[in-house]
Amino acid sequence: MKTKTRTANILHAVAGFILGAAIFGGSAAVASTIIANQKTAAVIIDGADIDLKGYIIEGNHYFQLRDLSDCLKPGGKDFSIVWDGGSNRIIIDTSRGYDPNETLPSSNDSPTEPAMNLDEIKAEVIRLTNIERARAGLDELQALPELMDCAQAKADDMRENRYYGHDSPVYGSCYQMIRVFVPDAGWCSENLAPWSATPEEVVSAWLDSPGHRASILEPRATHIGIGLYARGGGGFTWVQQFAQL
Repeated sequence: MKTKTRTANILHAVAGFILGAAIFGGSAAVASTIIANQKTAAVIIDGADIDLKGYIIEGNHYFQLRDLSDCLKPGGKDFSIVWDGGSNRIIIDTSRGYDPNETLPSSNDSPTEPAMNLDEIKAEVIRLTNIERARAGLDELQALPELMDCAQAKADDMRENRYYGHDSPVYGSCYQMIRVFVPDAGWCSENLAPWSATPEEVVSAWLDSPGHRASILEPRATHIGIGLYARGGGGFTWVQQFAQL
């Protein structure tokens, strides 16, 4: 597969490494029947050697374009990478930086509006969560504006600082963050989830996980907040926070 860039000599891949169709995102999704052997290959960018994770899959050599972008950042170089699944193309733009959440606009002349806006999506997650609590004989959780702001701030923080986890480089632990936004919170907790596309999917995933389910069904919880941000491929990263008031 060949790729084109706006500068003629930006990439020189050695050790037989090629851009492969199997790996484009931040991690490799490999079928169980395929063995991906990781190794390091030398990649030379503008005369400088860069160490880059590589993968050998069924005898072919691959590396991830987004890993390549990360290699460029220490030297002040960066470029935008977007996977266009509709036309089976990798689009590289060296005139601007890389955004991990960038997606291509729809090619439809008259794109349709999403079935729900973000506020409706958040409300649906709360509704589905309360259905499960009702089944367990627990009180309904109330949406608290301050906690809704906190959950969205956590989602935005993960997107802007490119991490996924309960400990924020800005706010500290999820408990510390919740108490910044809701100082009177007693017990509090946080559920996270990557990639789920709908409220039904994410609530189902949380309920299938014992730890996340325990937070949803915690009797002490009285209030809830939901945050999310869109990722490429139609999914979201989700934040669900709980507090006792």
